[in-house]
Amino acid sequence: MTMKLSDFASEFDPSDVPTALGTPMENAAVATQIAAKGAAFRVQESLMNLLVTAVYSFYFAKRACPALDEFATGNAGHLGMGVREVRNSLLKGAVIGVATTIDVTSGRTRSLPDALNALETDLHNLKSQQPDDEIDAALELLTYIRRQTNANEVGSLKYVRHLRNKWAGHSSLDLTVDGWASADRSIDFRIIEDALARMVSAFQDLSVLVPMSEDLMDIEAQVTPPRKQPDGTVAVEMNAAWSGASSLAQAMRYSAQQAADAFIELFREESRSRGATTDTVGQPAPKI
Repeated sequence: MTMKLSDFASEFDPSDVPTALGTPMENAAVATQIAAKGAAFRVQESLMNLLVTAVYSFYFAKRACPALDEFATGNAGHLGMGVREVRNSLLKGAVIGVATTIDVTSGRTRSLPDALNALETDLHNLKSQQPDDEIDAALELLTYIRRQTNANEVGSLKYVRHLRNKWAGHSSLDLTVDGWASADRSIDFRIIEDALARMVSAFQDLSVLVPMSEDLMDIEAQVTPPRKQPDGTVAVEMNAAWSGASSLAQAMRYSAQQAADAFIELFREESRSRGATTDTVGQPAPKI
């Protein structure tokens, strides 16, 4: 007598599954709408992505993962497996976060290369209307920043892109045959942090460039245009200044570290009660 195994099925009843209406935008339509928002918006978005998605998620993971590793190692069974899954999710989020800052898909990202594309387009348009040595100098400096953030040339950026493409983001099977930089076995925080620091420095370089060009200052001013209120007063929205990339990144790092400390305190208390130690923060290469 042969026993038939039951089919795998969702835990939701089919009648409870909502239907998504319409269709998602095609890439070309998305790119057109993003381009219409202008360079100022795209630079501002890339800055916030750098600070919130990249800096915060990386330093939260860097602080929390070693303690989670220690706890998972000391707890067998479902609890250890669950903690390891949380750790892996944090690692993936950190890798993807840094990778978003170097994405070169033009017009559809919140990356620094995309912001540079938008600025270059505006400057070239201005140059076509009225050639100016100042614009030429600004374009040359943007080209320099682009070289500093080229993942094809900078080793740590290439490493982050490799991890995102092979493991964290696309999650392909390529790591079974492509173990470049030991990425099939471990994640090296030192290399990822070097990549992140380079991207923060590149954004800071951009902010240093802005005061050297009246055209770039005009573009930055478009981030927070004044709005006249019904009572006649003028309101200006507060946003992160481009020149604050470095100091804001430091603040986000501290905030992420404090949040991670609070998050792992329960794990540390449990580990102490079992006689284990969690003094492992900063280990360079947690295993995948």
